[in-house]
Amino acid sequence: MKTRILLTIILTCAFYTTAFPATVPVKVMKPAQAINPNEIICREDGCRSFAQIFADVYDKWGAVMIATGCVVAVNAGTGGVAMAATLNCIKNAEKYAEAVEKMVKFFNENAGNSRWKIGPRRIEWGTVQTGAVISTASRVFVSAAPIDKDSVTIKVKKTDGKAQADIIICKVDEKGNFVKLAQVEFAEGNDNIGEEITKTVSGVKGHLVQVRIDADSAIKKFEYQLKVTK
Repeated sequence: MKTRILLTIILTCAFYTTAFPATVPVKVMKPAQAINPNEIICREDGCRSFAQIFADVYDKWGAVMIATGCVVAVNAGTGGVAMAATLNCIKNAEKYAEAVEKMVKFFNENAGNSRWKIGPRRIEWGTVQTGAVISTASRVFVSAAPIDKDSVTIKVKKTDGKAQADIIICKVDEKGNFVKLAQVEFAEGNDNIGEEITKTVSGVKGHLVQVRIDADSAIKKFEYQLKVTK
């Protein structure tokens, strides 16, 4: 009896092995593409959260350069502005200053638009700007126009609060590419109130500059003073 049962099992297994080969379709995964580490950080910390605003600024910048006579229309590029046009405009100090003045006005006028309400604040060069970020919120500062210097210096002072905070500095080109230039950190706690960190970054000429202040705490705050110079 046991022999008959064993034989039945063997024959059954042989049938299924022949009729239904043990080959299961396997989904072949494509090799992972190499990713720029800077872009990973920018994506994770929301560096691109105001991408449309940067596009608006560059579109306006192209129009302003032409309107002020800083460049001729044929050199400004299409769909916004070409980097070469910006660099040519920068060479004309008087016209560049006029164009920047119009960009500051544009930035201030649009600060109340729905898309801009929680958006970035304008970097006021050489002026101390104050604020606070609470919980896991962020505050972004951005230049109103592509800058005319190759380097900028960012100075941040912690004035109150216990939250840990990251200061992330990026540049943005006319195509909307974000490049992270530097990141510094204020430790959690109140023992470092009054601490000041200064960071200089280079390679920013002709780009918009962004300074992002990220708090990293469920309920704590980070109060600061920010000064950006070029």
